[in-house]
Amino acid sequence: MPQFTQTSLCLAATGFALSFSVALPATAGTLSYSGDTTNAPTFHRPKAQGFEGIEDPSNSLSDVGTAVSYFSQAFSVDTAGSYDVTGTQAFDGVQFLYRNFFDPLSPITNLISGKDSFPDVGNSGFSGLSLMNNTPYFLVTAGYDNADNPINISYGKFTNTIAGAGNITLKTATPIPEPSTAAGMIVFGLMVAGGQIRKRKLRLLPVAVSESK
Repeated sequence: MPQFTQTSLCLAATGFALSFSVALPATAGTLSYSGDTTNAPTFHRPKAQGFEGIEDPSNSLSDVGTAVSYFSQAFSVDTAGSYDVTGTQAFDGVQFLYRNFFDPLSPITNLISGKDSFPDVGNSGFSGLSLMNNTPYFLVTAGYDNADNPINISYGKFTNTIAGAGNITLKTATPIPEPSTAAGMIVFGLMVAGGQIRKRKLRLLPVAVSESK
């Protein structure tokens, strides 16, 4: 029977990410972490189940959350099964869960579920998520809308707790390269490969000439 312990981690706001790199400490059964979306990156979020409708996952973007601050946390579990996510926010927040990768420029891709704080502002999460083991997931905490006033803010501090059947491991992920950078890397790779082929031909040339005599 697993022993359930809780670990609290305070993480700085991060941008989008694709692949895993460094694993952070894990617990058996329950894990909590905290963050802050103040001055964090923004994205045009998908619609979330609750005030915006009942479709989940959504196939359309929000009409009110067109530039909301967000915090993306990568994690994985070592046991397939049911997991819950409980989130508390000091602002009007929503939660999104992605599998394999999260791209803020394509926020519908790989979206599994989205929940807003309906009916209580400041509480959003998921119940009974069916997660696969050793699979990258991204939990994205974001603001409900673009509001930026003392009465109704959509950014600030939050805490998320993930609980379920197995060990939960938070991950740090590497950023998605800019399109121009990726293209440059491909061109550079082709140039290097071409240079190596030319060098090989130059080294073989004297041998070929000698054999022809």
